[in-house]
Amino acid sequence: MTQDPNQLSQAVLDALPDAAMHPSAVAAQLQTLHVADAIEALNRLEPGNAAGVLDHVTPAFAVQVFNQPGLALPARIIEALSHERAALFLSRMHPDRRAEIYRHLPDEARSGLAEHLDAKTRTSIDNLLAYPAQSAGGIMTTDFVSMPANWTVEQGLQYIKEVGGAKETVYAIYVLDPATQKLQRAASLRQLVIADRKASVLSVANPRAPITVSPDTDREEVARLISRYDLLAVPVVDEANHVLGIVTVDDVIDAIVAES
Repeated sequence: MTQDPNQLSQAVLDALPDAAMHPSAVAAQLQTLHVADAIEALNRLEPGNAAGVLDHVTPAFAVQVFNQPGLALPARIIEALSHERAALFLSRMHPDRRAEIYRHLPDEARSGLAEHLDAKTRTSIDNLLAYPAQSAGGIMTTDFVSMPANWTVEQGLQYIKEVGGAKETVYAIYVLDPATQKLQRAASLRQLVIADRKASVLSVANPRAPITVSPDTDREEVARLISRYDLLAVPVVDEANHVLGIVTVDDVIDAIVAES
């Protein structure tokens, strides 16, 4: 007989105050829960104890937990982990979430972690930390889907199939000039799915120039634009109209909830 998920969640929550319960036992039960319930359970623990539990879960599950804004004191949990384990989790997180957590680490913890992070992850963190936390650049993700304007829809869908698993979102696609890499149009995944496979991605994208923001745009203005134009995401562009990253609707919600 399958146990009610709600009863299982409560059983794990009730068991947490039991000091005799080994972290590995908590971890085993934790991974049977929805990630939101797992986060509620971890939030009942001191950061060091939460780190002890997360040290026994799979990296994939730990990354799901860290990617959610509801986790309390994620920087302190990362700090309590071994450098090797913390670096593993950070390298697999969404870039924006990773930078947000790294921003709150003390200098000593950052220096200890740095040598365990690969060059790509370190560069991603440094680039995002260069922007103020309240700005579009500070909350954007660099995991987005873009493609040349002269690709066919068939090529575009095949590309999404190949890289989609590594991207934070695939629902908004950015169409770039093949020569200059400047942003030309935005398309939705739905537009590509229902279009003629032989058509160019440019021809099926929205005919209007995309709504964009600069990296220095305040996140409240980003939220206003996403709400006003009913966007899934808004691209963050430089002065030459190259896409630096995107701010998704859930990025904005997460930032506002975390601040509240």
